[in-house]
Amino acid sequence: MKRHVLMVVATVTALLFSSLTFAQATDNESAAALEKARAELAAVEKVVAEQTVAAKDAEAKLREARRHLLAEEAWAARQAAASAEESKAIANQALASKTAQLKAAQEKVAAAMKAAELATAEKAAAEKALEAVPEAETEKRAEATKVLEQKTADAKKADEAVAAANQATEKSAAEKVAAEASAAEKSAALTKALDTAALAHAAAIGGLKPITSDQWDYAKARHLLFRAGFGGSPEEVQKLVDMGPHRAVDYLVQYHQHTPASIEPDRDIYSWERPLAYESQLHLEAQNRLTQVDGKRNVDQHASMVRWWVRRLLESPRPLEEKLVLFWHDHFASSYRTLGEAHLMYQQNELFRRYADNFDALLHGIVQDPAMIRYLNNDDNVQGNNNENFGRELLELFSLGEENCAAHEQDGYTEVDVRDGNTRSLTGAGYEHYSAQYRFEHGKHDASPKTLLGKTGNWGTHEAVDIMLEHPATARYVTKKLWQYFVYWEPEPEVLDQLSSLLRENEYRIRPLLENIFLSEQFYSDKAMASHIKSPVELLVGTAKALKLPKVDYQNVRFLLASMGQSLFDPPSVAGWADGRDWINTNLLMARYTATADMVKKEKTDFVALLKNDKFNDSGEVVDHFARRCLSTNLSPEKRQSLIDFLGPLPPSSEWAKQTKEINAKLTALLVLLVSSPEYQVS
Repeated sequence: MKRHVLMVVATVTALLFSSLTFAQATDNESAAALEKARAELAAVEKVVAEQTVAAKDAEAKLREARRHLLAEEAWAARQAAASAEESKAIANQALASKTAQLKAAQEKVAAAMKAAELATAEKAAAEKALEAVPEAETEKRAEATKVLEQKTADAKKADEAVAAANQATEKSAAEKVAAEASAAEKSAALTKALDTAALAHAAAIGGLKPITSDQWDYAKARHLLFRAGFGGSPEEVQKLVDMGPHRAVDYLVQYHQHTPASIEPDRDIYSWERPLAYESQLHLEAQNRLTQVDGKRNVDQHASMVRWWVRRLLESPRPLEEKLVLFWHDHFASSYRTLGEAHLMYQQNELFRRYADNFDALLHGIVQDPAMIRYLNNDDNVQGNNNENFGRELLELFSLGEENCAAHEQDGYTEVDVRDGNTRSLTGAGYEHYSAQYRFEHGKHDASPKTLLGKTGNWGTHEAVDIMLEHPATARYVTKKLWQYFVYWEPEPEVLDQLSSLLRENEYRIRPLLENIFLSEQFYSDKAMASHIKSPVELLVGTAKALKLPKVDYQNVRFLLASMGQSLFDPPSVAGWADGRDWINTNLLMARYTATADMVKKEKTDFVALLKNDKFNDSGEVVDHFARRCLSTNLSPEKRQSLIDFLGPLPPSSEWAKQTKEINAKLTALLVLLVSSPEYQVS
């Protein structure tokens, strides 16, 4: 249609120019002919415009129809998967019933055989008793004969009972085999239905193509558990393997369905106490002593707060929740060292946890978060005396991203947006020191019109946030950071396009985005697996989880994290921590080796007890077990052999209990080498 219209336009345009040329060349051309040519061109232009609008309208309707079809296909696939799951559950119940029936039948066989053996023995005894009665004692022989006849009948009846029980057992066994086949068939049907549903769901939301169940294995389950959390023991990984990819991702992402961690700080974290009225009248030394008491309490609260969060990172039944809290702590970075107020940081940490999977709520929450307001000096941002810190970082680091300023992007934000639109919109947003509550003071707010990202109006704080959320660069920036955190550093442009649209269309809910990412082919690609350099938190928490360390010294972990450059609640700047290779520079690499080795040695774990359910015949099997338990990459043959040689000969694990101390010493030394290796630095 478009091609035909363009040809008509070209033809008419040619005719027009021909007419004009002729008009200029001859004085006899009438003005009417010129006007007619113009009218013809205008008519065609009108037709083209109408057809263009119609074509665009048709394309929009086609897109909408496709979206509707994909939505219905996704829903139908979900319903089919639910039906398949119900069928599998029924088949499993039938299998459990048939298994119980077979067990009962087998027990009846055993009881019948025991009764038959007893009846046979009694018959034999009756036969002997009859033989022992002399022929002359006819009365006694008659009585003994009668007993023998009864015992013979009992034995026959018992044999018949055994035969009947065996027949029933054979029938039950056959029914169990049939039930097993049905359960296997329903399980395969469910797996296929889940794969189909995942593919249809990804198409409906415009996401990435998911992997299929037959691609799922231990390595991928381990990769998922570490990236969506902090890793785990082989038993925890195997649990995800058994779930399959769809249920495993659902289990981690739908963390609100799990019981929250009931972990509280070992002391109350509360705000500053308002001084009593008379205390301001005390002499200077008394006031200083009160200040020192408050200061010490605040320092103690900070230490308690770090220990509390480390424990949550390690013990929470919602690992993805804590992983997201750590991400947002880095994204919306503020520091206790700068604030000097533990309660504000604690309150902010809980904000990140409350809205961990909702960026819309987080961005609205952060603009009235007392910790961030104070950290970025917005309590000094008042009408007529603006402070740009919060307004600038809100655009550069928290929403659109520095890469989307006008210097880099045509439709990016400008200095005018920072100074005029954002900063002035935030005026009056402060907090009350002693209660640590957000307070908006209307008298300090600039109520005049402002222009932000091309929109002009009397914007307040939350209106400004809404404008930022509406800008497509925000979804793209947040999506890119999430991809870098969970997958790999450089997402392909088309991947970023798909996922940022997914995030925007779902109003910045993080769960649908992560669900699609964690099932995607890209997430399990060679580019993603074993490519992420662990942060210090991931390194130490992952070590404790993989080795199931029974008693973690949280205070020690606090100091170890600081030695590696990641003090919790203390990012180095508003830009957060540097990532990737910055964690393994020459200054920090030795600290990482020392910290992980210190954790392994300090806990004095009984590895003999830890491995009591495993069987090892030699040192090679032990090295292979710990390599699989701890590493995302395979050891080279040379390194594997060097670890075997270091470990030295070991007796079979069945004999370890006889020399627990010696075996534990060897295993601890082996693990120190393993967690200090370059291979252990990545996941």
